[in-house]
Amino acid sequence: MRVVLLYQKLYTMTGKTKDYLIWIPSLALTLFMTTGAVLKFIHAPQLVTLYSRIGLHDRMALLGITELIFLSLFLWPRTMKMGFFFLTAYYGGAMAIEITLGMIPLAPAVILTIIWIAAFLRNPSLFWSAKKQNKVLASL
Repeated sequence: MRVVLLYQKLYTMTGKTKDYLIWIPSLALTLFMTTGAVLKFIHAPQLVTLYSRIGLHDRMALLGITELIFLSLFLWPRTMKMGFFFLTAYYGGAMAIEITLGMIPLAPAVILTIIWIAAFLRNPSLFWSAKKQNKVLASL
């Protein structure tokens, strides 16, 4: 119930404050993902250990580039939906790999949660069912 009230309050706001609040999760996501990509490029020891364990050590830079491409697609409004689906698949795969290795997939789960929150705040219609979208479009 509180989430619905917060959502209603956010979307009844006007001006720049609303825009800033909507973009905060996207900016946090940008910070996390860019940091992760840079750590992959410089071969941070913790990541080298993890990626060697799963057999992807030689592809760390490629994964970093992939993250940045998907993030760019997500941040650009015209390709946000495509970026959202790519990021969801990417971090869902990261969670699957970590679960397979017996690890707790906390980092990809947190990032994936931020992705979904950011997508919802920027484009709530992304989460409507097809029936609801048709009803809304018919009422316009």
